[in-house]
Amino acid sequence: MKLNGKNLTGFLLLVVLTLTFSPLYADNLSGKTYYTRANVWYEHPNNILSTNYHRGAILPIGTKVKIHSIKGEKIQFTPDGSAQMFTIINDNKTSTISTDELFNRYFSVEAVQAGVGDYYQATEADRENIKKGIITLGMSRKAVLAAYGYPPTHKTPLLTSDIWYFWYARLHRVNVYFKDDKVFKIEKIEPAPVLTFSKSSVDSEGGIKSENKTKE
Repeated sequence: MKLNGKNLTGFLLLVVLTLTFSPLYADNLSGKTYYTRANVWYEHPNNILSTNYHRGAILPIGTKVKIHSIKGEKIQFTPDGSAQMFTIINDNKTSTISTDELFNRYFSVEAVQAGVGDYYQATEADRENIKKGIITLGMSRKAVLAAYGYPPTHKTPLLTSDIWYFWYARLHRVNVYFKDDKVFKIEKIEPAPVLTFSKSSVDSEGGIKSENKTKE
């Protein structure tokens, strides 16, 4: 079969994409130097879920890392100058993207440099928020990604959505609302408190004594 110029270009592009997201390509990244494109939140460095819970410590944006492997659901790397192995796990309960896609979201061959990366193109106020790992009203989408990382795709499949859903614990959520690509509302959702009663607050018939009942 002969390929004309247009078909040949399409064929070559398909080959490149196939190689890019193949296990062979992932293995070739072993030992390569990359940089984090966003803050990476973690409680246990060897068990960082793609759900991206916002608690524990932060591996800062722009951290130089050495990639060890990208296999199955795991991305393993060590920060420059550290022997601590970090493992990001692409959790299929909250992730609808491939591990390769997850890798490309969080890692870049380019360092965060003045005048080049999104970090330095952000406002000074946004850069300070990114360093602290916080989001505030008026921040851009890119600044939120840098500070908070990526929202899990099972609830936020598109980054063009006007609402991004983050979690800082399993039942504790942070909803970030955008208008004109800027944060205009931050909503924290927490589970309702569970009422507990001591033995003395229960009457002989198993009901709640009147003085302990919640007033209407």
